[in-house]
This record gives sequence, C-alpha cells and structure tokens, in this order.
Amino acid sequence: MIKTLGSIKNIDEAQALSNLSFDIVDIKNVDDGALGYVGDEQVQLISNKIGNRNLSVTAGNHIHPNIIEIENRLNFLCSRGIKYIKIGIFSMDYLDQHMIFLKKASSYNIQTVGVIFADKNLCKDDIYNVCKLDYDGLMIDTAIKYKNSTLDILSADFITNFIKECRKENKFSGISGSINQDNIEYAMQFKSDFIGFRGALCNSSQRKYIEIKKCNSLLKKVKNINQKMYQEAV
Repeated sequence: MIKTLGSIKNIDEAQALSNLSFDIVDIKNVDDGALGYVGDEQVQLISNKIGNRNLSVTAGNHIHPNIIEIENRLNFLCSRGIKYIKIGIFSMDYLDQHMIFLKKASSYNIQTVGVIFADKNLCKDDIYNVCKLDYDGLMIDTAIKYKNSTLDILSADFITNFIKECRKENKFSGISGSINQDNIEYAMQFKSDFIGFRGALCNSSQRKYIEIKKCNSLLKKVKNINQKMYQEAV
C-alpha cells in the first residue's frame, strides 16, 4: 500500500488533521521556499498535540546540511520524538557535505530523508550518486511551487529509475510536487512508498489553508486506488 504524507504549517492545521488518516504528517513553513522550517515553537506545539502520529519536519533551505544550525535542529527534533527530518539536496556540488552530516545524524534516533528537486535539471547520474548517500529515504519534490508538477517535468522512465535505484540501495522513496486529484492515479502507478500532498489539501491554488473536505476526498481516492492496485496484483 502506498502511504500518504500531508503537509501542515502550524498548530491550527495540526488540530484540523488530527482525526484524518494521513500516514505521515509533515511540518513545513509553506511560505519559505521548498523546505522552510516552521521554528522550534511550532514543532513543540504540534508534537505536544499529535505526538502519537508519524511526524516529519523540513529542516530548512540551506545549500547543505553540514552546519551547526542543522545539527542543533536535529538534536531538538529528536528530543521531540519526530520520526523523519527532511533535508534538501539543492546542489550536487555538496554531496560530500551531506556525507559528513549523515555520519553525525546516524547517532540520532531519527530517520533522514533527502529531497531532490524535479525542476533542478536532474540527470540519471544524479539519482545514482544521491542513492549512494546514507539517507534512509529519498523523495522528489519541486523547488518552485505554483508551476509544473513533478509528473509534468520528469519522464515516466526517470521516475521509475529513481524508485528502482532507491529500492536497490534499501531506501524508501517518495514523490511530491503538485500531486493532486487529477494526477494521483498516475503518480501511484510508480509505486513509491509514499506520496506527499500540500496544494491538493488546500482551498486554493495558493496552498494557504487546508480544507478538510478536500483532505477526506483525496484520502478516499488514495484508498480506492490502493485497493484497486492490490486486487490487480493478486
């Protein structure tokens, strides 16, 4: 079964999603680039409210993670029981810095997720090189919102190869980046481990406010497609 990740920006949205069946609740500053950090206060409030859920947090938009700010953030998130920390791989020129960071992160009880970006001119070698890093999982997203989706930018062969390489290196995989009701069935055909949503949960294309009706509709559609895929497999 393909899991769902729903992104929230504050404690109010955490409250709204608290009774919905997202497999992962992702905490992100949606007004600060691709992977904005919401701040310690919001993380603490949200983890106090829904700490029983699988929570992920985006760590910020730094060019690489091997800085004291991210190490301190890693320590804080671990103390709050956060399950996943999402780290942006914004440039392939700094993979050595990711390697150093991941060695430090291995001593913490938190899973690391490397995020690559469909709109950063990815090539096949980039996938191969990123998969050699010691991230627990990898996902593809878009750096620039409100434009083309990951599925518009990347070919089916490219996405298939990404998921294949992740499995080969024993990593879980995810797809995000303007996945919505119209393209969700196509996205699920790639059989990544999870699919991430933000805009599809909101009441406008600006991704500002979550709408519970849209959340329920999307979760129902994912469930139906999962069931259909399972029945076809057996």
